[in-house]
Amino acid sequence: MVALDADTGKLKWYYQFTPHDEMDYDSTQVPVLADIEFKGRMRKAMLCANRNGVMYVLDRTTGEFLQGRPFVKVNWMDGFDEKGRPIRVPGKVPVGSGGDGTPIMPTVLGGTNWYPPSFSPKTGLFYVSAWENSKSGGGGQRGGANTTPMADTVLAPNVKTEEEGYGVVRAFDPRTLEKKWEFKMNDITWAGVLTTAGDLVFSGGREGYFFALDARNGTLLWKVALGGHVNSGPMSYAVNGRQYIAVAAGQSLFAFALRQ
Repeated sequence: MVALDADTGKLKWYYQFTPHDEMDYDSTQVPVLADIEFKGRMRKAMLCANRNGVMYVLDRTTGEFLQGRPFVKVNWMDGFDEKGRPIRVPGKVPVGSGGDGTPIMPTVLGGTNWYPPSFSPKTGLFYVSAWENSKSGGGGQRGGANTTPMADTVLAPNVKTEEEGYGVVRAFDPRTLEKKWEFKMNDITWAGVLTTAGDLVFSGGREGYFFALDARNGTLLWKVALGGHVNSGPMSYAVNGRQYIAVAAGQSLFAFALRQ
């Protein structure tokens, strides 16, 4: 993550989420800007749930590392040093061309991926869609139950057990990174998260459901079967004063609004 001076292009600060990245955790995750209270003072923060399975809170003005914590099961690191660098677990390296290596969690596709998280200034919570029990098969980093291509949009029976991986939407307090609630799905998810001023959280998954949750406690309020994988980030817009929620599922685009 880099911060540049918009006038000059000069580097202001940088932070490496996964130093010496042997696991291919290239960071395409969406950073979220939020003004939060941290240890008794207001901070202009940047929140990031990274593909490597760790959630970070940085000061977006200075790049200072404020805190970090795994949001899914992680075995490649164990805490942070005094400079905010992840502490690698000795011996945890991915499989090489010679077949040597150890199982890494999360797998190469990550604890989350490109799809966007969300922050609600009303609830003060940070919402992330993720994969849990995301681990490689056969003793290596690549492969395993959770490497189905995102582009595959056709619904199919999910025969994986919970131990082989599932999707989940989780809400965290960015001041402490404490998990406040979670909503589990049977299958994994490539869907982003949208929060609204009406205290709703919209998301979906590979099961083909698009759903709305209570942003404060994660209670399921509504869901609809769309007939294809929800592999997108929901969005909200208004036309003539009426609010709509749109999402792509399978090979179609759907839009929803309250009945008039």
